[in-house]
Amino acid sequence: MNDETEKLGTRQRLLSLDAFRGMTILAMILVNNPGSWGDGMRYAPFDHAEWHGWTPTDLIFPFFLFIVGTSLAYSLRNSRELGGATAEVYARIVRRTATLFLLGVGMGLFGRIWDVCFGEANSLELGTLRYLGVLQRIALVYFAASLIVLHFCVHRQVVVALALLLGYWALLTWLPNPNNYATNLSPAGNVVRVVDRVAIGEPHMYTQAREEKTEPEGLLSTLPAIVTAMLGYWAGLFIQRRGPAFQTVCLLAACGLALTAFGLAWDHIFPINKKLWTSSFVLLTGGLASIGLAACLALFDVAGFRRLARPFQIVGVNAIAVYVGAGLMARVLGATHVGEQTTQQWIYTKVFADHLADPKLASLGFAAAMVAFWWLVAWATARRGWTLRV
Repeated sequence: MNDETEKLGTRQRLLSLDAFRGMTILAMILVNNPGSWGDGMRYAPFDHAEWHGWTPTDLIFPFFLFIVGTSLAYSLRNSRELGGATAEVYARIVRRTATLFLLGVGMGLFGRIWDVCFGEANSLELGTLRYLGVLQRIALVYFAASLIVLHFCVHRQVVVALALLLGYWALLTWLPNPNNYATNLSPAGNVVRVVDRVAIGEPHMYTQAREEKTEPEGLLSTLPAIVTAMLGYWAGLFIQRRGPAFQTVCLLAACGLALTAFGLAWDHIFPINKKLWTSSFVLLTGGLASIGLAACLALFDVAGFRRLARPFQIVGVNAIAVYVGAGLMARVLGATHVGEQTTQQWIYTKVFADHLADPKLASLGFAAAMVAFWWLVAWATARRGWTLRV
């Protein structure tokens, strides 16, 4: 292993990884904070696919899980190379998993606590608190991927990943209605929904507050999401071993193209579907994430345009803090009022909707303002040298 790679693995962070993470978090804030959630109020690329199929928005979450996996190649490097993890490493993994999971639950609880404190509700109504979500899935995937990395060599990791993808396909093919493939892949008839209804209960699912039938961060669909992180881990391991070089970029992009092609081909018999996190979705998004990481690697680490990476890097090093802050801010804006409108509606109307004739553009303008605000928060944090990590 050359000195440059060793330096990247220990004393330095991979710039392209931080920048890619920052881009992903900013994209999350953009699509999660439109001025209006009403029908016809968002441009198609900024909305999720209704069921089968995909949009650019559907790529954002798997990109982040891919990045979680890539980060493991660096954070667990010493444990991997020394032949095993210490009790301290396992404790750190458990602590991070618990922190992420509780942050996710806490974000859902925050709005209810706010309503109770300010007289909008009489109780927390814990009977309808959602247990799962984005941060909870990140926590579970991080935990599982960490254990796989620590206890299996790369060849066995590949076997585990294939077993998860093919096994998940088999489950969704045969359950809960054998010989009825179409029903098993429907919003109301899939086994992911069945498991979640039994394991956590309908009142604690995303479906209780939305016109959805399937929990998009369900327990069973977390299994293929683990493979998304493993694809990121292998990409990170590849960069770590070969170093940031033009050949590394080309090979990483070629692997990404191959995965994307396999995902699109598999789509014909096992549809690409984010809410079910189908195996074809894993390959498609993993391939596109590999291409995205390769592009960042080429631009920032190989070509040396490091200043171009800086606006995204400052968000990437505080990614979870920015994501949680944006989520809590959205809840506060939706729970406070200016006259008859919520604060969010008032800002959207007065600043954007009243001045832009196109409602979709006005809605996008509000989302862009949220992105700008949180970028400024990240910039101010970076200026002071603060890093808020889980």
